[in-house]
Amino acid sequence: MLLIFAAALVCVPSAVSASGSPAQLLASILAAARAEHSVHYVSSASLGAFHVSQVGDAGTSRGTQRFTLRNAGKTGHMTVSFVAGSAYVRGDAFTMVEYLGFKAGAAAAYAGRWILVPRSDGAYSTIAAGVTFSSAIGELELSAPLTRVPDTTIGGRRVIGLRGKSSSTAGSIAATLYARASGPPLPVREVATAGKTRAVVTFSRWSEPVHVAVPASAVPIAKVRQHP
Repeated sequence: MLLIFAAALVCVPSAVSASGSPAQLLASILAAARAEHSVHYVSSASLGAFHVSQVGDAGTSRGTQRFTLRNAGKTGHMTVSFVAGSAYVRGDAFTMVEYLGFKAGAAAAYAGRWILVPRSDGAYSTIAAGVTFSSAIGELELSAPLTRVPDTTIGGRRVIGLRGKSSSTAGSIAATLYARASGPPLPVREVATAGKTRAVVTFSRWSEPVHVAVPASAVPIAKVRQHP
């Protein structure tokens, strides 16, 4: 993990210096992102017949994520919400088995119902990953070796690029992070590749309000696990 300046000392620059080192550039990008309060993202990842697409809004106190999972000719959908310090998940039987690892009986019985995952549960960090703002920004961390890549344009916006290793995957996946070339260097897109695996995440709508209500009649995940 790259250490960032203490929050009280951080001053987000109006532009990124081209003469700075890759480590300094990464620090500037992460500092700019952490100075915001929320982000909207769209992601797509694939490995052979396995494909996951996600659309989410991650905020400091609440967030939501909708994703579609395709594997072996089957398609499933799931929604994850974070609000009031807990995570909530609702999906069809297919995703409950493939993604959450529930038994087929439990998946069939609780498909389409909200399931409460408290912070104390072992599955919380995995389910809430990318839904809370801190976890979404944490996934942008890159580890050495860090190198600059040529500037380019994404969605009509000029961006700067930085390549390294994705820390969220123990340094096993090469990732390129693109950020705005003018104004605060907020992340615009991250592309990760490893063999036949490719994942792309696009970021936008920084610090826009995120509205998520506490789901009604949610079932504790411990009760779902007890289902035969």
